[in-house]
Amino acid sequence: MHAPFLRTCLASLTLSLTNPAQAADTWPDRPVTLVVPFGAGGITDLTARTVAKQLQTELGKPVVVENKPGAGGNIAADIVARAKPDGYTLMVITNGMVAVNPLIHKQLNYDALKDFAYISMIASTPLALVVPVGSQIQDLPALITRARSRPDAVSYASSGQGTSIHQVFALMQQQTGASLMHVPYKSGAEASTALLSGVVDVTAVETVVVGPFIQSGKMRALGVTSGQRVPNLPEIPSARESLSADFDVGSISGLVAPAATPQDILDRLERAMQAVAQSDGMAQLYAQGSQPMPTGSQVFQERMRQEQTKWRLVFSAQPGK
Repeated sequence: MHAPFLRTCLASLTLSLTNPAQAADTWPDRPVTLVVPFGAGGITDLTARTVAKQLQTELGKPVVVENKPGAGGNIAADIVARAKPDGYTLMVITNGMVAVNPLIHKQLNYDALKDFAYISMIASTPLALVVPVGSQIQDLPALITRARSRPDAVSYASSGQGTSIHQVFALMQQQTGASLMHVPYKSGAEASTALLSGVVDVTAVETVVVGPFIQSGKMRALGVTSGQRVPNLPEIPSARESLSADFDVGSISGLVAPAATPQDILDRLERAMQAVAQSDGMAQLYAQGSQPMPTGSQVFQERMRQEQTKWRLVFSAQPGK
């Protein structure tokens, strides 16, 4: 009586232990969902769709992009953190979601470092600080001088609290002592419209998409937010050149999965992302102004910890800015 019962229990235990490995061996056997925490048309969406196309080739199954915008990426993060950890739900996360949102939102339904498995960084996209072409502000030093002499009289539009545009101006104010009035919108497109409509004085636009605005004579770029000039806008000085400060800000994107995703699946995704980084699709994105980042989970996690330290200093010094 006891021996058959014991054998049955051992068989059940063995099956329960091997099922995860079997699932990893057959993954993926159906489409994978890639969640984008912002609306369509922005740099995170563009990056995600480029990655999805290339990742689909590497995995041999469709990778379907789903936009879940809202609350600076917090809505999407909450959904993915609680998704089934089976490798079929992934997300493109940004440094703002990891390092800034926890500082400016009193309550979050996710822990940025504990609730996700970090697979690989994708790209860092700097921004161009821009004013309307008819603005009297001709360069970054002039912007800073005006914002120092008339606190909060100079206004800037952002794509929302904690987003890369908000980060740019928060860091600038901390480093220069300037004071600008923050006017947050729901997207970068709305922020650009506010600038062109004369509602605000200045904003920032990703270098990947700002070119047509400059070429059409609608915007004038004061500087780019990377540590050096970017290849597609070689005539525009970096903020570091103009401000003589250690200024380097970009929207860093990376691929994550729910924390309990099997390691075999994460390893396969990490290898796939190494190939994605070398693809023609990503080369085109880099040529438009995004910058490649090191691949791999360990370097991704370490960079996000560095981002947390960096932005904790900035937003603790400038509450509400």
